Amino acid sequence: MQAVIFAGGTLRPSLLVEEALRQADLILAADGGAESALRLGRQPEVVLGDLDSLAPSLAARLEAAGCRFVQTPVEKNETDSELALQYAIEQGATAVTILGAWGGARCDHALANVLLLAAYDQVAVRLIDGPSICWLLRGPGVAQIRGQIGDLVSLLPLAGDAQGVATQGLYYPLHGETLVFGRPRGVSNQLIQPEASVTLVSGQLLIIHTRSDLL
Repeated sequence: MQAVIFAGGTLRPSLLVEEALRQADLILAADGGAESALRLGRQPEVVLGDLDSLAPSLAARLEAAGCRFVQTPVEKNETDSELALQYAIEQGATAVTILGAWGGARCDHALANVLLLAAYDQVAVRLIDGPSICWLLRGPGVAQIRGQIGDLVSLLPLAGDAQGVATQGLYYPLHGETLVFGRPRGVSNQLIQPEASVTLVSGQLLIIHTRSDLL
């Protein structure tokens, strides 16, 4: 089952966003993310969080339309986005796409959403915004990147060094090298063929694929 979560950050509509919504079996909103969902003509089935970012009039409109609310205390250990992710997993989701994970007034929430990729390894989680898709590769593992020649691909180590990184189909090749945590060496690589691969021996590697035709 595929789930989509509308987080509370700024969301740039794109073909990638539309595709994720077409494939969704379950649509959730984390608090104020419900507003982004409605702007795209989608009503979330469930809104989760402390509801401090959702206008009462909008909440009333959603409730009247049959949307369910799972309200939590303001003082809690999880962000609203994490609560929505946990809920999706409990409902049986095997793949989760988070929209609106970037931007907005809170850069700390944007960083927290990226770190969620590292915390939840039982399902495939990705972030989509505008022309970009972001997901995490755990070693040992291989990721396939499909796109168009000229697409941007950034490889960033997360939670420590990424060791044994080898690539095929990228302009700047890597041959079993180590990408050091905190060093942005892997930013702004490019596809030189429609499909590329990234192999990782150990560690965690954040992959950001930006479609050149959507920039």
